[in-house]
Amino acid sequence: MPRFHFDIHENGRVFPDEDGQDLANENDARKEAVMSGASIARDAFVSGSARHVVVDVREEGAPFLKVSITLEVDEA
Repeated sequence: MPRFHFDIHENGRVFPDEDGQDLANENDARKEAVMSGASIARDAFVSGSARHVVVDVREEGAPFLKVSITLEVDEA
């Protein structure tokens, strides 16, 4: 089973995933990245701690996928 690492970036801060997760395939890793990114972004956006969240996914140490979520608020 491949091991995937999900490194989180919030407004220039990086939180590396040292342990990673064993997942069955790349599709499962994609789903995990999107779900994790959405959850982290929701909390960060509501609290005001970040306006941009990125989940960088590595498979066995090599770049695999990037999920980027940005909040943009336009006030009239």
